[in-house]
Amino acid sequence: VLGGRLAARWGRLRTMRLAYLLAIPAVAGVVLVPGPVAYAFVAASSIALYAPFSLHVTLGQDFLPGRVGTASGVTLGLAVSVGGLASPLVGAVAEAATLRVALACLVVFPVLAWLLARTLKEPVPEPAG
Repeated sequence: VLGGRLAARWGRLRTMRLAYLLAIPAVAGVVLVPGPVAYAFVAASSIALYAPFSLHVTLGQDFLPGRVGTASGVTLGLAVSVGGLASPLVGAVAEAATLRVALACLVVFPVLAWLLARTLKEPVPEPAG
């Protein structure tokens, strides 16, 4: 809901890029900040990482206007599947090293998301008729 409201005001791509940019220090804070203050970074990470979720779906639908269901399934399914496949790897790193090292590895993902989001262009709407 938050991503949609922000996108209505500032645009989908701008909102997505800003969310991922804000997620970088938020995720880093989860790893680097000790004590109860880390919970604020957990909350900030959650907001920054989930705000663009609905925007991914609508952008996917606009990039594939003739296949709205496929676009929705691919964007949601791919995100959830990649997360599910990566979880055991993060766990293995935590077992081999420490939880802090495993979580530090995750900081790269919002950086990659921000860099990739910068390459996106707003989809061109199909002509009516």
